[in-house]
Parts: sequence; C-alpha cells; structure tokens
Amino acid sequence: MAGRTGSQASQQGVRPDEAFGWLHHDVYRLFRKAWARRLQASGTGINPAKSRILAELRRRDGLTQTELAEAVEMEKAPLGRLLDALEAQRLVERRNDPADRRVRRVHVTPRIEELTGDLWQAAFGMFDTAVKGFTPAEYAQLMDFLERIKSNLQEAEEPEA
Repeated sequence: MAGRTGSQASQQGVRPDEAFGWLHHDVYRLFRKAWARRLQASGTGINPAKSRILAELRRRDGLTQTELAEAVEMEKAPLGRLLDALEAQRLVERRNDPADRRVRRVHVTPRIEELTGDLWQAAFGMFDTAVKGFTPAEYAQLMDFLERIKSNLQEAEEPEA
C-alpha cells in the first residue's frame, strides 16, 4: 500500500495490505446478514440488536442500563426502546439497585431459558456454515489466529502504564 511507513508494519515483519481490512469487513457483514436471517427464521422474535443485549446479560446479569449501553456499543435511547420490547416479551426486567434507588439494573428472567435452545441452534447453524470444509486442525489454527488478533487489538487499546 502506498504511503505506508516502516513503523506501521508489525514487529514480525507482516505487512497487511488493504485486502486484510476488506476481507474482515466482508466476513463481518456476511456474519451479520446470516445472523439476522437465522434469528428471523427461529421464530423467537429476537433480532440481532436484542440478541446482543441478551448475550451480554447472560454473561453479566444485573448491569446498569449505562453499563449495558457501553457493553453493546449502543446509545441509551435506542437501548431503552429495545429493553422496553424485551420487557414486553418478559425476557428482561429492570429493577432498582438496592444500594442506590436512582440506578436501575437489568436482569434476564427465567423465560430466557425457553428461547435459549432456538437461539443456540441458530448460532451453531451459522457457525457450521462458516467453517464448512475446515479440518479440526484448521479450525484450531483459525481460533488461535483470531485470539491473537483480539489480544493484539486489546493490548493496543490499553492505556499506557
């Protein structure tokens, strides 16, 4: 790529070109489309935005709305509308924080278990399609590479000590 300086290359000497960025973008876009299609076909009434909220709450139940908005990278107003819809589906409930009544925490309800099987089936169907034809060794290598990319990007985001 024209204009690239030596400092932009990684320490290992790998010099990704623009295809790296576009390929990542295309894979991400196709995952999003496939996920939306599979969620719609699941009949659960869950869309991709709601699935992100539910997934985060299953990992860390009881987040404040502010913490949840940050975790799912969503503005508070659209998050509030989605939480209203999820409450109407009886999948989440907002409760006052016992230590601070000004704060509301979001919790999944036991009803989420009714949808979990259908949601996992949709997810694993998509994952199976994505890695069709991979050998177990190739899949392990792919996971290793993705973990390394994630680690590199997380490290780059950490404030300097």
